[in-house]
Amino acid sequence: MRLYGFGSNASGQLGIGDTEDTSLPQLCQLAGYQEWPSPIKSIKAGGNHTLVLLESGQLFVSGCTKDGRAGLATSTDSITTFSEIPASAFDDSKVKLCSALWEASVIVTNDNHVYTFGFGSKGELGSGNMVKGLTRKLERFCPEGERIVDLSSSISHTVIVLSNGEVCGWGNGRKGQLGAPAEVVWQPRKIQGLPFKVVRAVCGREFSYLVGTPEHGRHMILGSDKWKIRSEAPSSKSGWAHVAASWSSLFSLCTSGEFHAWGRNDHGQLGPDKQQIGLLHVVAGSEHVMALTESGAVIVWGWGEHGNCGPGIDAQGDVKGPSNEIYSSHFEPSHKVMGIAAGCATSFVWTEEN
Repeated sequence: MRLYGFGSNASGQLGIGDTEDTSLPQLCQLAGYQEWPSPIKSIKAGGNHTLVLLESGQLFVSGCTKDGRAGLATSTDSITTFSEIPASAFDDSKVKLCSALWEASVIVTNDNHVYTFGFGSKGELGSGNMVKGLTRKLERFCPEGERIVDLSSSISHTVIVLSNGEVCGWGNGRKGQLGAPAEVVWQPRKIQGLPFKVVRAVCGREFSYLVGTPEHGRHMILGSDKWKIRSEAPSSKSGWAHVAASWSSLFSLCTSGEFHAWGRNDHGQLGPDKQQIGLLHVVAGSEHVMALTESGAVIVWGWGEHGNCGPGIDAQGDVKGPSNEIYSSHFEPSHKVMGIAAGCATSFVWTEEN
């Protein structure tokens, strides 16, 4: 398996061995291993750090290590290759979910315990008014017999979905993105009054998007209506397969292939009509979007001022034309794309041999 990164890299968050931004996919480097010891499950990227979660439950990190946001005690302010966070940081438990805030990280283990580390002045760590530190285990809030099934964070808030359909959150909730009352939430708090069982959640800068089962298509947006993120939302999202949130926009891809986007569009974040392309998967970064097509290509659109959308951008950093194709079978004929991820002006593609 190979992992490629491109985009913003001032703190080494791409894990490519240096601190230079790049608009071309570069092979990520791994400390202590010749190759990835297990398939990649997910990648989450914060302001200047990146988490790579493997199917084995191992967690790797690259980028800024200040204030403990990378979960490692280091003698430098950053690391430029992906390094494993020892399992001892999570009481020797395997990790099943992770997310990244601007300067912090959240981890959920297989036994449904939650750990946070990093910096946060608005409750980002979920540990009261503690504002920074290495790994801290939160007081258990998942009811006995229930599981944590989803986790999402944006710049300064986090939401967690439980197997019973309830949602808890913490961090900056001043726009109502964590329910009422609209305030900073210092410790995990249940969001009250949800009219349906939630199965999926994604977070934007000032909103939380909660989605029910694809069969019923119920959904709800909590928080600010900036960029008409709430007022222009469709009435229903039945048949959804993937949902994603940038800082200021929302994206939904249905099993039928129908693609819908709404919110901020001053840098082409919403993209043109994608119905005829044939999309299989969509992910969103801070203000850019990546998609995997039926042909196996990876396309990108939106704001790419740090190289996160590839080299084909204009003077404002916007993608020229409908989208940039940044990976296809021509790039690596012997491999196929297994996954894509987007962060804060960062982009990742991982492949395996055919």
